[in-house]
Amino acid sequence: MNTKRLAPLVWLLILCLGLTACGGTGKRDNEDGRHQGAGQAQSKAREDDGGNGKIGGNGKRSSARQRADGSAVPRWKTLAGGSESEARVLKPMDNYLLQRKYPNVFVLHAPEDENRIALTFDDGPDSRFTPRVLDVLKKHNVKATFFVMGSRVKGVPRVARRIDDEGHVMGNHTYWHPKLWRQSAGRIRWEALETDHAILEVAGYAPKLFRPPYGALTEELLTQLSAMNYTVVGWNVDSLDWKQLPADQVEANVVSNVRPGSIILMHSGGNWDQDLSGMVEALDRIIPRLKEQGMTFVTIPELLGVPKSK
Repeated sequence: MNTKRLAPLVWLLILCLGLTACGGTGKRDNEDGRHQGAGQAQSKAREDDGGNGKIGGNGKRSSARQRADGSAVPRWKTLAGGSESEARVLKPMDNYLLQRKYPNVFVLHAPEDENRIALTFDDGPDSRFTPRVLDVLKKHNVKATFFVMGSRVKGVPRVARRIDDEGHVMGNHTYWHPKLWRQSAGRIRWEALETDHAILEVAGYAPKLFRPPYGALTEELLTQLSAMNYTVVGWNVDSLDWKQLPADQVEANVVSNVRPGSIILMHSGGNWDQDLSGMVEALDRIIPRLKEQGMTFVTIPELLGVPKSK
């Protein structure tokens, strides 16, 4: 065989194989670059989710809320997980089952051996309803427990300071009010610690008490919150004021269900478009009626015998 004739064919074959290999490598490099970029984007989304609240609990960027006049609603006036009426039906587990399994971490009410009860208020502070709630409490010389959002403590620190100045107790209700059962352990930790820091700045203590948004819990959540040294507080009397009910209905919901040791859920704030006027009016009636029945109003630390701070 004539090797001189074969030599050009051999070199041509080597050249073709080299070009094929380079193309394949280039394709893999492009794919690796896309995967790396996706990973960086996911990492950035996680940072935004915790750091500035621009990513919602479902991983999608939140859209701005607008008032009727077209002006934007500040993010701290919204609830990241949606209004109570939207999210309550999604609760992942039965709280009574969880309380029986984790009695040293999670409480729904106190023992019934004393006529002591506790008023609790979620989703504040705000500038619309929290000051009115404080006015009613002051009028009747009653102390309560406010489970506050860190973003709102930052938004209206003057109202948060008033809560503390007037002898009420603050507990942690997360920073942005997300659906915690859908969040990562890192996001949950961020929500809790940022709110601790916000309360510390205005009241001088990091709270021992924690209440999850929508009252929604899982075993994994309770385990993590316990490791963070929180006492998790639920309720056994729901005023349903978050449904924007009239005062008569809110009053009936509370008075007809209270018993010694009850923890009563009300709201001193809500989603930006909620009207809680019925709650404020009802509160002014509920307190004297329950006092007439021999009930004494105390804070959650007094009711449960736990400290207000860690």
